[in-house]
Amino acid sequence: MKVVVLNPPSRYAKNVVRDVLYGCWCKGRRIASARYPPLSLLYIATVLKEEGHKVEFLDSQIGDKKLDDIKEKIKKKKPEVIVVSTSTMTYNEDAETLKEIKEEIDVITMAFGSHVTFRPQDSLKREGVDIIVMREPEYIIRDVINSMENGKDFREVRGIGYKENGKVRINPPYPFIDPLDELPIPDRSYIANVEYFNPLVKRLPWTTALTSRGCPGRCNFCTSPSFYGTVFRFRSAENVLLELEYLSEMGYKEIFFRDETFTANRKRVEEICKGILERDLDLTWICNARVGTVNKDILELMKKAGCHYIKFGVESGSQKILDNINKGIKVEMTRKTFKWCKEVGIDTHAHLMVGCIGETWETINETIKFIREIEPTTITCGAFTPYPGTKVFEMVEKERPEIGDGSGCDLSKLHITGYYNEIFCDLSEEEVGEAVKKIYRSFYLRPSYILKTLARIRSLNDIRRVMFAGLDILFFSL
Repeated sequence: MKVVVLNPPSRYAKNVVRDVLYGCWCKGRRIASARYPPLSLLYIATVLKEEGHKVEFLDSQIGDKKLDDIKEKIKKKKPEVIVVSTSTMTYNEDAETLKEIKEEIDVITMAFGSHVTFRPQDSLKREGVDIIVMREPEYIIRDVINSMENGKDFREVRGIGYKENGKVRINPPYPFIDPLDELPIPDRSYIANVEYFNPLVKRLPWTTALTSRGCPGRCNFCTSPSFYGTVFRFRSAENVLLELEYLSEMGYKEIFFRDETFTANRKRVEEICKGILERDLDLTWICNARVGTVNKDILELMKKAGCHYIKFGVESGSQKILDNINKGIKVEMTRKTFKWCKEVGIDTHAHLMVGCIGETWETINETIKFIREIEPTTITCGAFTPYPGTKVFEMVEKERPEIGDGSGCDLSKLHITGYYNEIFCDLSEEEVGEAVKKIYRSFYLRPSYILKTLARIRSLNDIRRVMFAGLDILFFSL
């Protein structure tokens, strides 16, 4: 079949996140001009291509494509099926986009992601989406399209929802993919010569990779355990190294591991690092890690194997807040972890949240003080946000049922205000937005930080990174 795999355009805000599971993550918007390859869509495109389907890959991030551009391209391709990734904050506009496309061509539309997984009934009430795909999408989408191709009834495929005679039908869940080594290596030819951007990346060209699914944490603001299951699954070290060899042969110089917790299995991290060194792969890399999953020894090995940046979910400098959000880490361990990273020469990124359960201006000031103490290389900060599939969303739903499916946020105000935070804390939505800006200003606008950043510049790429990210952060902070 002819299939278009689409990362839809955003009409109301730039750099809106669709392809990750997140708890607060900046209410779905990336700042600092970051744009990532949509890895989930690459996996789907690769699986469908291996099944013999004719796949067209359209990423609206490339060239800032507008809706009219995408509609024109799709009309020329004349697909039989369109597959899109979507999120809670983008579902309404994504459904509207598909509705407009369906008004011009005869096509079946499929949407996947955390929002349709946790709000299937609400999702199918919107016009524009014919089939929703719940949880891991690759094999479900494959089975649905294969059924259509072979004249079988796709409605028998598990893990989907659809409308039949005006009624919503939700099928039983599809089994989780296990082992993950079954999945093919994503075909990067779909994004060949495309220049994505991340201010943490120091070598070009770069790309992303995913080596595990799930997270050992049980934070009450995160959808990961509900989406990926409570069992942490990971690819074997050998399978990961095969992909890294392939990426190195393609000419990539840097990899951003998108795992929620790359360091969750320390033995596997050791095997991957030793494999990189034994194969003498010319790769540098970045990963996400969780405080408590690394020690100084493993950090030293990671550094030798090319790791130069680690992103941590620090969330808050207040132990009370960390306990309230069920983070499962201690402030003192965060302090030690950042000290170890500094000693071995790995840059660090701290992600923070404000407006959490029990948040006050006092705890926000604790966080500001703590961040200055541990001195990460960079930070991001977002509003603590209730998403479907989380414990905090259930809390809001009980007190404020008007939240509905959570998709009613004004995308034009992403990152500027909070979202139902008054239920969790004493701060208004406007105060939450101001607190986010205060944290950015208190960290990035210090003369000492600006001078230190300028002193680190070593190349034209460094200038580009600092300029794009710096201007975006400055504009946002003021």
